[in-house]
Amino acid sequence: MPEPGTSPDVSEGPDLDLLSARERELRAQIEQLQDFVEHGPEREIQAEEERMRTLPPPTEVQQRQREKQFMEKLSRGELKNERRNQAKSGFLLFLLIFAMLAIGYWIYQTVQ
Repeated sequence: MPEPGTSPDVSEGPDLDLLSARERELRAQIEQLQDFVEHGPEREIQAEEERMRTLPPPTEVQQRQREKQFMEKLSRGELKNERRNQAKSGFLLFLLIFAMLAIGYWIYQTVQ
């Protein structure tokens, strides 16, 4: 053990360098964390506000305008008629598929 007032042993030099480097790293991490705690919520709020201020892509804007114009042109009666037509088309599709399955089964029975 070195006495007080004498120079430290040469073998302690690298240990001190490692410790001081580790201390600098820890201080830098502590500063980053403190900065995040102090300013993190503000940055998140600013990022969200910036996201809300930006416009969607032009294609999306055009799509929304077309949908709005289409919905403005339709009246309630037209919507009702369209739903009725879609239901009728769905029923006809079901009948078509059922008929195809029935014919397929009939052919299968005939071949055997």
